[in-house]
Amino acid sequence: MKKSSFSATLLIITVIAGASFAAANPANAQSNPSQWQLSVTGLVANPFNLTPSEMQALPQTTINAVLYCVDSPGYVVAQGNWTGVKLWVLLEQAGFSQDAVKVAFFAADGYATDLTLATAKRNDVIVAYQKDGLPLSESLRLVVPGKWGYKWIAQLTQIELVNFDFKGMWESQGYPDTADISEGAPMPATAPGLQEPYSYPSPSPSPSVAPASPSPSPSVSPAVPSPSPTPVAVADAKTFEFPLVLLVVVPLVLLELVALAFRKRR
Repeated sequence: MKKSSFSATLLIITVIAGASFAAANPANAQSNPSQWQLSVTGLVANPFNLTPSEMQALPQTTINAVLYCVDSPGYVVAQGNWTGVKLWVLLEQAGFSQDAVKVAFFAADGYATDLTLATAKRNDVIVAYQKDGLPLSESLRLVVPGKWGYKWIAQLTQIELVNFDFKGMWESQGYPDTADISEGAPMPATAPGLQEPYSYPSPSPSPSVAPASPSPSPSVSPAVPSPSPTPVAVADAKTFEFPLVLLVVVPLVLLELVALAFRKRR
């Protein structure tokens, strides 16, 4: 009887400790990369959402490309075989309007960038979900070979077709909208550090429509005078937080073990 009581107590303590650990470490508890969703909205005939399985059911394209940051033009941030869906395939599926003049991109962390329709039509511009055969830690990344990293938006959640000259975060701060690496490391036309804090444009609400067919930050950022928006790292480091409840649980377990041993002696 005493042994059963001890086992039950130990089980309850273990459950409490496990729940506390999950609550104290939400990043670990919610790290499932299959939970993302991509929305295509704006000036389109068929706005839709894509889940990971629906995205992967579309025709795949793999390209070899190099990601460069304007902070360190000679340093390779990431290189490899990126696999995903051509951006133009997604836009054609949505049935974009002839009034559209630009493509706006929005990330889960609020970052924004843009591409012209001419660039969006390129066969090597893809929305990638894998690199070298492995899922991306950032879920989705826009891969734009030949462009500086501030166009390679990570954690992509929404693509919106617009009928005006939309500019993303760094583009609206004065960095060249073309972002061509062949033109050298760009310098802003204005001084971002002297301007008012940047306000992200508000994307249109994501539609709840299912797709017609089967799915502070850029990972890199240009150098700007201080103060400036804080860039987000290519991969966010996960930190371990020790659950405070274990400070109570561990002594209780030890006391129970000591009490059990004392009862056995008697």
